[in-house]
Amino acid sequence: MVGPSSQQQPSKPRGPGAPRYEAQERSSEDGSASYHSDSSFDPEDDHDLGDWVSDEEEQQASGAVLKMQGNESLGYASTSQSYSSRKVRYLALFPNAHGQLDCFKTAQEALDDASGRGCDVVEVVARLQLDPLQTIRLLNRLRRTVLEPKVGQVEALSPRSVAELTGKEAWLDDDAELMPVKGAESDGLLQTDFDELIAQRDGPQDAAHPTRALRARIQELETLLQSSQLSFEDLRQRYMSALSLDTPAGHLSDKGKNRSDQATRTSDASREVPKRDDDSHYFTSYAGHDIHQTMISDVVRTLSYAKFLLHPRNASLIRGKTVMDVGCGSGILSLLAARAGAKEVIAIDASDVAERAEANVRQNGFATTIRVVKGKVEELKDELKAYEGSVDLLVSEWMGYFLLYESMLPSVLYARDTYLRSGGVLAPSHSRMTLAALSDKKLVTSRLDFWNDVHGFEMHSMRHGLEDEAWTEHVSSESIVSSVATIQDLPLEHIPSKQPNFVAPFSLIMSSSTAVHGFISWFDTWFSPNHLPLPPKGRQEMPGGEELAGLTPCETRTPELADVRGMNLRGGAIVDAASDEDGGEVVSFTTGPAGKETHWKQTLFILKEPIQASKGDVIEGTIHVSTSAGNSRELDVELHYITSPPTGAKAVRTETVQLFAVR
Repeated sequence: MVGPSSQQQPSKPRGPGAPRYEAQERSSEDGSASYHSDSSFDPEDDHDLGDWVSDEEEQQASGAVLKMQGNESLGYASTSQSYSSRKVRYLALFPNAHGQLDCFKTAQEALDDASGRGCDVVEVVARLQLDPLQTIRLLNRLRRTVLEPKVGQVEALSPRSVAELTGKEAWLDDDAELMPVKGAESDGLLQTDFDELIAQRDGPQDAAHPTRALRARIQELETLLQSSQLSFEDLRQRYMSALSLDTPAGHLSDKGKNRSDQATRTSDASREVPKRDDDSHYFTSYAGHDIHQTMISDVVRTLSYAKFLLHPRNASLIRGKTVMDVGCGSGILSLLAARAGAKEVIAIDASDVAERAEANVRQNGFATTIRVVKGKVEELKDELKAYEGSVDLLVSEWMGYFLLYESMLPSVLYARDTYLRSGGVLAPSHSRMTLAALSDKKLVTSRLDFWNDVHGFEMHSMRHGLEDEAWTEHVSSESIVSSVATIQDLPLEHIPSKQPNFVAPFSLIMSSSTAVHGFISWFDTWFSPNHLPLPPKGRQEMPGGEELAGLTPCETRTPELADVRGMNLRGGAIVDAASDEDGGEVVSFTTGPAGKETHWKQTLFILKEPIQASKGDVIEGTIHVSTSAGNSRELDVELHYITSPPTGAKAVRTETVQLFAVR
């Protein structure tokens, strides 16, 4: 609520030399009253105290004015003779053609005048969630630019500039803006309850019609509840499976239990488990705050994308072009593309976060450039028909743990085939999955032995299945004890639009004599503006284990803000036009131990029996990666491996197979 403030009370002339403002009201051409910045001070009246008002009279009169406002039939305040000729006036927020502020009888008329000039002030207050003092500062700022133009050389605010405020303007929190503006001390808008105006737009204030802020909070909590319910159901199913509760009830032993207990448990065990909705579970998990903060805070990820999109050598790919962002999340990549000068950005996300992305776009002044569309890209064919074959740049941060987890890549490749024009650029353009031998006893024992003593209790059952799941951890480079093998190269502009399932051979040469506790995998990513390198002989996909020739060495240095132009800009600003630089800038980053830790970390496949290997030994095998039969967004991995001594030595070779789930 915006109410009268002690700093907003009408100032009263005190003795000689104090100017009067009683005669400032004038008539404009349209018949409404107007104010201008000149006072009615006359030197001849300098010693005339006839208009002086005592403190007691002014308090009475001010109270009467506040009580009377909005009641046209009462009109005048009658408790003080000094105020008997005053009405509550509502000054316009923006000057008329003569540079003057019109005067209105009601707050709504003044606000409608501002809306007619292109600025819905109530919407601005609601969007920026301004508190009462910030609202007063905004109103004072608008009047000060007209009535006190020489004070502090305050720059005038146009209706458009007010409509595009971000809420980060320093003057919104500057108490100097609370000082009364000469000629607008008694303005009725300063006493208007903007919260009430906002609530009136939102509807009746009862349990069935909560305010906009409350509705947003309710929606947020409902999303969180849905996500928790889905996660709980997921964990319940896995727990039942681990304890064989999803097998026929006759397989369970119920010795020592009475028949009623047995019947109850049999009924629970045989109850049909509802079919998982993999998409709903996946998209709901991206509706909250934390996951997006985690991703944006990953400087390797975010600054690598920013460097590619904002680099002057890549300006020809984006400036004045159409960009599509698949899986836009909070909208950060769309905003970077808009800042780079894109003509239009289509930001797509099937999660509820799309609504927040749209708000982020508006708040940063890019509402005319970025269009946010909610839905799965595969299901938006009618809505996006105009963009078929016409998108110049398709950007997406689709990568998951072990690169392919979450199976978002097929959606990106569908968008590539449907909307990317011939010759258009896909960002990123290439990815590479790698594998190496891992030795890290401290890490393994900390995870496995944790359950041996939990505050004095043994919980060995909690270790059940721990070695059957891939771990997501960040390890140091010292834990890598072999050569690194490429298991899958993905030239993303050419591979078929499906989830990659593959079998890849690998051969790892031990770099030291030590125990191998498992295998470790990470991925590297490239943004190539020139579509290079191409798969050999025009093939669409690379066989597992074959390395794409011609990729530049992957960057392991952590990107910094200084590497990215335009990161100091704010709001709707775009980077300066590019110089004569051209040719395109290749950008790359790694998620491996040689680089800074990313939110992807690395994927570890811990062996049930460590391998005792010597320097020079070779670990050979194949890795099988496929979509999980139980969840289309999860992965199943099989590792087949044999340890051989260096060439020439004889030894018995035994193949070991271990299965893992990437969840």
